[in-house]
Amino acid sequence: MNGTFRVTLLTPIGSKSGTINFIDDNGVLSGSIHAMGSENPFRNGISNGNSFEFSGTLKIAFNRFDYTAKGSITGDTLSATAVTKFGIMQINGARI
Repeated sequence: MNGTFRVTLLTPIGSKSGTINFIDDNGVLSGSIHAMGSENPFRNGISNGNSFEFSGTLKIAFNRFDYTAKGSITGDTLSATAVTKFGIMQINGARI
């Protein structure tokens, strides 16, 4: 699970590029999302096999919104969804 992934976030305001960094310590997942000009650490991360989930707050300009994300990594491909108060965002990416 460890590594950095170049991702595309399909947000309500359009497609945004960024990276997600994962640090997996025996099922305890930490890391951050770097997108839209800011780095946003996540919390409550867990991994189980190739599946993961975590939550956090994304900061976009002067706005902040909470999310929960669930997904999986197959080979070098990441696929996830993030649930926010604005709807569901798809997250797709590849290990770099």
